Amino acid sequence: MDKLLEIKDLSVRLLTAYGVARGVRGVSLEVGEGEIVGIVGESGCGKTLTAKSVLGLHNAERTEVGGQMIYRLKSGETVDLAALSQRDFQKIRGGEISMVLQDSSTSLSPIITVGRQMEDVILAHRDIKRPEARAVAAELLESVGISEPQMRLKCLPGELSGGQLQRICIAMAISSEPRLLLCDEPTTALDSVTQAQILALLKKLSKERNMAVLIVTHNFSVVKRICDRVYVMYAGLIAESGTADEVTKSPKHRYTADLLKSIPDAETKGRLESVAGALPDVYGDIAGCPYAPRCKSACEGCLKSVPVTEFTPTHFAACVKGGGQNG
Repeated sequence: MDKLLEIKDLSVRLLTAYGVARGVRGVSLEVGEGEIVGIVGESGCGKTLTAKSVLGLHNAERTEVGGQMIYRLKSGETVDLAALSQRDFQKIRGGEISMVLQDSSTSLSPIITVGRQMEDVILAHRDIKRPEARAVAAELLESVGISEPQMRLKCLPGELSGGQLQRICIAMAISSEPRLLLCDEPTTALDSVTQAQILALLKKLSKERNMAVLIVTHNFSVVKRICDRVYVMYAGLIAESGTADEVTKSPKHRYTADLLKSIPDAETKGRLESVAGALPDVYGDIAGCPYAPRCKSACEGCLKSVPVTEFTPTHFAACVKGGGQNG
Protein backbone atom coordinates (compact mmCIF):
# COMPACT_ATOMS: atom_id res chain seq x y z
CA MET A 1 0.00 0.00 0.00
CA ASP A 2 1.37 3.42 -0.99
CA LYS A 3 2.21 5.80 1.86
CA LEU A 4 -0.02 8.85 2.01
CA LEU A 5 1.32 10.31 5.27
CA GLU A 6 4.56 9.50 7.06
CA ILE A 7 5.25 11.14 10.42
CA LYS A 8 8.86 10.96 11.57
CA ASP A 9 9.92 11.74 15.14
CA LEU A 10 7.18 14.32 15.71
CA SER A 11 7.53 16.43 18.84
CA VAL A 12 5.10 19.07 20.11
CA ARG A 13 6.19 21.42 22.92
CA LEU A 14 3.62 23.79 24.43
CA LEU A 15 4.81 27.04 26.02
CA THR A 16 2.68 27.57 29.13
CA ALA A 17 2.78 29.80 32.21
CA TYR A 18 4.24 26.83 34.13
CA GLY A 19 7.00 26.04 31.66
CA VAL A 20 7.38 23.92 28.53
CA ALA A 21 4.92 21.02 28.36
CA ARG A 22 6.06 18.08 26.22
CA GLY A 23 2.77 16.97 24.68
CA VAL A 24 4.32 14.74 22.01
CA ARG A 25 7.84 13.38 22.59
CA GLY A 26 8.85 11.71 19.31
CA VAL A 27 6.04 9.97 17.44
CA SER A 28 6.53 8.12 14.17
CA LEU A 29 3.63 6.61 12.25
CA GLU A 30 2.35 5.96 8.73
CA VAL A 31 -1.02 6.11 6.99
CA GLY A 32 -1.47 4.32 3.68
CA GLU A 33 -3.72 5.41 0.85
CA GLY A 34 -7.32 4.37 1.58
CA GLU A 35 -6.32 2.91 4.97
CA ILE A 36 -8.07 3.40 8.32
CA VAL A 37 -5.54 3.91 11.10
CA GLY A 38 -6.30 4.43 14.78
CA ILE A 39 -4.41 6.28 17.51
CA VAL A 40 -5.60 5.01 20.88
CA GLY A 41 -4.74 5.95 24.45
CA GLU A 42 -6.09 7.58 27.58
CA SER A 43 -6.76 11.32 27.87
CA GLY A 44 -3.57 13.39 27.92
CA CYS A 45 -1.39 10.92 26.03
CA GLY A 46 -0.88 13.25 23.05
CA LYS A 47 -3.07 11.60 20.44
CA THR A 48 -5.19 14.69 19.64
CA LEU A 49 -2.08 16.90 19.55
CA THR A 50 -0.60 14.51 17.01
CA ALA A 51 -3.68 14.65 14.78
CA LYS A 52 -3.99 18.43 14.99
CA SER A 53 -0.30 18.80 14.08
CA VAL A 54 -1.07 17.26 10.69
CA LEU A 55 -3.24 20.31 9.89
CA GLY A 56 -1.16 22.85 11.82
CA LEU A 57 -4.01 23.55 14.23
CA HIS A 58 -1.83 25.02 16.98
CA ASN A 59 -1.16 28.46 18.34
CA ALA A 60 2.01 29.17 16.37
CA GLU A 61 3.27 31.64 18.97
CA ARG A 62 3.05 29.17 21.85
CA THR A 63 3.80 25.84 20.16
CA GLU A 64 7.04 24.34 18.90
CA VAL A 65 6.69 21.48 16.41
CA GLY A 66 9.67 19.31 15.48
CA GLY A 67 10.22 16.33 13.24
CA GLN A 68 8.76 15.69 9.80
CA MET A 69 5.27 14.98 8.42
CA ILE A 70 5.68 13.91 4.80
CA TYR A 71 2.39 14.04 2.88
CA ARG A 72 1.81 13.03 -0.75
CA LEU A 73 -0.41 15.55 -2.55
CA LYS A 74 -3.05 14.75 -5.17
CA SER A 75 -0.52 15.93 -7.75
CA GLY A 76 1.89 13.19 -6.66
CA GLU A 77 4.38 15.64 -5.15
CA THR A 78 5.36 15.35 -1.49
CA VAL A 79 5.44 18.12 1.10
CA ASP A 80 6.66 18.33 4.70
CA LEU A 81 3.64 19.58 6.65
CA ALA A 82 5.84 20.42 9.64
CA ALA A 83 7.67 23.02 7.57
CA LEU A 84 4.59 24.79 6.18
CA SER A 85 3.52 28.31 7.12
CA GLN A 86 -0.09 28.98 8.13
CA ARG A 87 -0.64 30.53 4.71
CA ASP A 88 0.61 27.39 2.96
CA PHE A 89 -1.61 25.25 5.20
CA GLN A 90 -4.67 26.99 3.74
CA LYS A 91 -3.97 25.15 0.48
CA ILE A 92 -3.90 21.83 2.32
CA ARG A 93 -6.86 22.17 4.69
CA GLY A 94 -10.06 20.89 3.18
CA GLY A 95 -8.82 20.18 -0.33
CA GLU A 96 -6.21 17.61 0.73
CA ILE A 97 -6.86 16.90 4.41
CA SER A 98 -10.05 17.50 6.42
CA MET A 99 -10.93 17.00 10.07
CA VAL A 100 -14.03 16.03 12.03
CA LEU A 101 -13.76 17.43 15.54
CA GLN A 102 -14.91 15.76 18.73
CA ASP A 103 -18.07 17.73 19.56
CA SER A 104 -20.27 18.24 16.51
CA SER A 105 -22.61 20.56 18.43
CA THR A 106 -19.82 23.13 18.87
CA SER A 107 -18.45 22.69 15.35
CA LEU A 108 -21.53 24.34 13.83
CA SER A 109 -22.93 27.81 14.40
CA PRO A 110 -26.23 27.56 16.32
CA ILE A 111 -27.76 30.58 14.56
CA ILE A 112 -27.06 29.70 10.91
CA THR A 113 -28.91 26.99 9.01
CA VAL A 114 -27.14 23.76 8.18
CA GLY A 115 -27.58 24.45 4.48
CA ARG A 116 -25.93 27.87 4.61
CA GLN A 117 -22.96 26.50 6.56
CA MET A 118 -22.50 23.60 4.17
CA GLU A 119 -22.77 25.89 1.14
CA ASP A 120 -20.07 28.22 2.53
CA VAL A 121 -17.67 25.29 2.95
CA ILE A 122 -18.39 23.97 -0.55
CA LEU A 123 -17.97 27.41 -2.14
CA ALA A 124 -14.61 27.84 -0.41
CA HIS A 125 -13.24 24.84 -2.32
CA ARG A 126 -15.23 24.69 -5.56
CA ASP A 127 -15.70 27.22 -8.36
CA ILE A 128 -19.49 27.03 -8.50
CA LYS A 129 -22.49 29.25 -7.68
CA ARG A 130 -24.58 29.01 -4.50
CA PRO A 131 -27.57 27.20 -6.08
CA GLU A 132 -25.18 24.51 -7.32
CA ALA A 133 -23.54 24.37 -3.88
CA ARG A 134 -26.95 23.75 -2.30
CA ALA A 135 -27.56 20.85 -4.66
CA VAL A 136 -24.14 19.42 -3.76
CA ALA A 137 -24.94 19.84 -0.06
CA ALA A 138 -28.18 17.86 -0.46
CA GLU A 139 -26.32 15.08 -2.28
CA LEU A 140 -23.70 14.96 0.47
CA LEU A 141 -26.34 14.69 3.20
CA GLU A 142 -27.95 11.83 1.31
CA SER A 143 -24.55 10.12 0.92
CA VAL A 144 -24.03 10.15 4.71
CA GLY A 145 -27.45 8.64 5.39
CA ILE A 146 -29.58 11.67 6.28
CA SER A 147 -33.20 11.36 5.14
CA GLU A 148 -35.10 14.27 3.55
CA PRO A 149 -31.89 16.26 2.93
CA GLN A 150 -33.63 19.31 1.46
CA MET A 151 -35.64 19.75 4.65
CA ARG A 152 -32.58 19.20 6.89
CA LEU A 153 -30.69 21.93 5.05
CA LYS A 154 -33.28 24.44 6.29
CA CYS A 155 -32.81 23.40 9.93
CA LEU A 156 -30.73 25.04 12.62
CA PRO A 157 -28.26 22.68 14.36
CA GLY A 158 -30.33 22.78 17.56
CA GLU A 159 -33.25 21.16 15.74
CA LEU A 160 -31.25 18.01 14.92
CA SER A 161 -30.01 15.05 16.94
CA GLY A 162 -26.37 14.41 17.89
CA GLY A 163 -26.10 11.62 15.35
CA GLN A 164 -27.48 13.83 12.58
CA LEU A 165 -25.06 16.64 13.49
CA GLN A 166 -22.10 14.26 13.37
CA ARG A 167 -23.17 13.05 9.93
CA ILE A 168 -23.45 16.67 8.78
CA CYS A 169 -19.93 17.41 10.04
CA ILE A 170 -18.65 14.37 8.15
CA ALA A 171 -20.48 15.52 5.01
CA MET A 172 -18.88 18.96 5.29
CA ALA A 173 -15.44 17.42 5.82
CA ILE A 174 -15.66 15.26 2.68
CA SER A 175 -17.26 17.97 0.52
CA SER A 176 -13.88 18.94 -0.95
CA GLU A 177 -12.97 15.29 -1.61
CA PRO A 178 -9.94 15.08 0.71
CA ARG A 179 -7.49 12.18 0.50
CA LEU A 180 -7.11 12.06 4.29
CA LEU A 181 -9.81 12.51 6.92
CA LEU A 182 -8.80 13.13 10.54
CA CYS A 183 -11.42 12.14 13.13
CA ASP A 184 -11.02 13.18 16.77
CA GLU A 185 -13.22 10.96 18.98
CA PRO A 186 -16.05 11.00 16.37
CA THR A 187 -18.43 8.89 18.49
CA THR A 188 -18.14 10.76 21.80
CA ALA A 189 -21.50 11.54 23.50
CA LEU A 190 -23.42 9.31 21.08
CA ASP A 191 -25.44 6.27 22.13
CA SER A 192 -24.07 2.85 21.24
CA VAL A 193 -26.39 2.32 18.25
CA THR A 194 -25.52 5.70 16.74
CA GLN A 195 -21.82 5.09 17.42
CA ALA A 196 -21.95 1.89 15.40
CA GLN A 197 -23.74 3.68 12.56
CA ILE A 198 -21.16 6.50 12.44
CA LEU A 199 -18.26 4.03 12.38
CA ALA A 200 -19.94 2.01 9.63
CA LEU A 201 -20.42 5.24 7.67
CA LEU A 202 -16.74 6.18 7.97
CA LYS A 203 -15.70 2.72 6.81
CA LYS A 204 -18.11 2.92 3.86
CA LEU A 205 -16.89 6.39 2.80
CA SER A 206 -13.25 5.32 3.09
CA LYS A 207 -13.84 2.37 0.76
CA GLU A 208 -16.01 4.23 -1.76
CA ARG A 209 -13.70 7.26 -2.04
CA ASN A 210 -10.36 5.53 -1.43
CA MET A 211 -10.00 8.02 1.40
CA ALA A 212 -7.59 7.37 4.25
CA VAL A 213 -8.89 7.92 7.79
CA LEU A 214 -6.80 8.67 10.88
CA ILE A 215 -9.08 8.21 13.88
CA VAL A 216 -8.24 9.33 17.41
CA THR A 217 -9.97 7.42 20.20
CA HIS A 218 -9.61 6.19 23.77
CA ASN A 219 -11.86 3.22 23.03
CA PHE A 220 -10.45 -0.08 21.79
CA SER A 221 -13.95 -1.12 20.76
CA VAL A 222 -13.73 1.52 18.03
CA VAL A 223 -10.36 0.12 16.94
CA LYS A 224 -11.74 -3.41 16.69
CA ARG A 225 -14.74 -2.27 14.67
CA ILE A 226 -13.15 -0.01 12.06
CA CYS A 227 -9.33 0.13 11.99
CA ASP A 228 -6.89 -1.68 9.72
CA ARG A 229 -3.90 -0.73 11.89
CA VAL A 230 -3.47 0.97 15.26
CA TYR A 231 -0.89 2.93 17.23
CA VAL A 232 -1.12 2.85 21.03
CA MET A 233 0.11 6.11 22.57
CA TYR A 234 1.27 6.74 26.11
CA ALA A 235 2.87 9.89 27.54
CA GLY A 236 3.49 11.37 24.09
CA LEU A 237 5.18 8.22 22.76
CA ILE A 238 4.16 5.17 20.72
CA ALA A 239 3.99 2.17 23.05
CA GLU A 240 2.82 -0.37 20.48
CA SER A 241 1.77 -0.57 16.85
CA GLY A 242 0.45 -3.22 14.51
CA THR A 243 -2.62 -4.44 12.70
CA ALA A 244 -5.82 -4.13 14.68
CA ASP A 245 -5.97 -7.92 15.07
CA GLU A 246 -2.36 -8.19 16.25
CA VAL A 247 -2.65 -5.47 18.86
CA THR A 248 -6.09 -6.42 20.21
CA LYS A 249 -5.62 -10.20 20.19
CA SER A 250 -1.94 -10.44 21.13
CA PRO A 251 -0.81 -7.24 22.90
CA LYS A 252 2.93 -6.98 23.53
CA HIS A 253 2.99 -3.93 25.82
CA ARG A 254 1.54 -4.09 29.32
CA TYR A 255 -0.22 -0.73 28.80
CA THR A 256 -2.07 -2.11 25.77
CA ALA A 257 -3.03 -5.24 27.71
CA ASP A 258 -4.31 -3.14 30.63
CA LEU A 259 -6.41 -0.96 28.33
CA LEU A 260 -7.95 -4.03 26.72
CA LYS A 261 -8.90 -5.44 30.13
CA SER A 262 -10.95 -2.32 30.83
CA ILE A 263 -13.32 -2.94 27.90
CA PRO A 264 -16.69 -4.46 28.90
CA ASP A 265 -18.04 -7.38 26.89
CA ALA A 266 -20.77 -9.98 27.15
CA GLU A 267 -18.49 -12.36 29.08
CA THR A 268 -17.21 -9.80 31.61
CA LYS A 269 -18.12 -10.75 35.17
CA GLY A 270 -17.67 -8.53 38.22
CA ARG A 271 -15.89 -5.18 38.15
CA LEU A 272 -13.73 -4.14 35.23
CA GLU A 273 -10.02 -3.70 35.84
CA SER A 274 -8.62 -0.17 36.07
CA VAL A 275 -5.11 1.22 35.76
CA ALA A 276 -3.85 2.78 38.97
CA GLY A 277 -1.73 5.93 38.95
CA ALA A 278 -1.50 8.75 36.42
CA LEU A 279 0.41 9.84 33.34
CA PRO A 280 3.97 11.18 33.87
CA ASP A 281 4.52 14.89 34.41
CA VAL A 282 4.38 16.59 31.01
CA TYR A 283 6.95 19.14 32.19
CA GLY A 284 9.60 16.59 33.12
CA ASP A 285 11.93 14.23 31.29
CA ILE A 286 11.22 10.50 31.01
CA ALA A 287 13.89 7.86 31.60
CA GLY A 288 13.15 4.32 30.48
CA CYS A 289 9.60 3.12 29.94
CA PRO A 290 7.12 5.88 30.90
CA TYR A 291 4.58 3.24 31.97
CA ALA A 292 6.96 1.54 34.43
CA PRO A 293 5.59 3.30 37.58
CA ARG A 294 2.09 1.92 36.82
CA CYS A 295 3.10 -1.45 35.37
CA LYS A 296 2.60 -4.64 37.41
CA SER A 297 5.29 -6.38 35.34
CA ALA A 298 7.96 -3.68 35.60
CA CYS A 299 11.55 -4.77 36.19
CA GLU A 300 14.92 -3.05 36.53
CA GLY A 301 15.38 -3.06 32.75
CA CYS A 302 12.25 -0.94 32.35
CA LEU A 303 13.98 1.98 34.09
CA LYS A 304 16.64 2.12 31.38
CA SER A 305 16.34 2.85 27.68
CA VAL A 306 13.62 0.64 26.17
CA PRO A 307 14.18 -0.29 22.51
CA VAL A 308 11.34 -0.96 20.10
CA THR A 309 11.06 -4.70 19.46
CA GLU A 310 9.73 -6.24 16.24
CA PHE A 311 7.44 -9.23 16.85
CA THR A 312 6.16 -9.55 13.28
CA PRO A 313 6.90 -7.42 10.19
CA THR A 314 3.89 -5.28 11.17
CA HIS A 315 3.84 -5.57 14.97
CA PHE A 316 6.15 -3.51 17.22
CA ALA A 317 6.25 -2.62 20.91
CA ALA A 318 8.54 -0.63 23.23
CA CYS A 319 8.55 -3.19 26.02
CA VAL A 320 11.41 -5.30 27.42
CA LYS A 321 8.90 -7.99 28.43
CA GLY A 322 7.00 -8.03 25.14
CA GLY A 323 4.27 -10.63 25.44
CA GLY A 324 4.94 -11.31 29.13
CA GLN A 325 2.09 -9.32 30.63
CA ASN A 326 0.85 -11.83 33.13
CA GLY A 327 2.73 -10.52 36.14
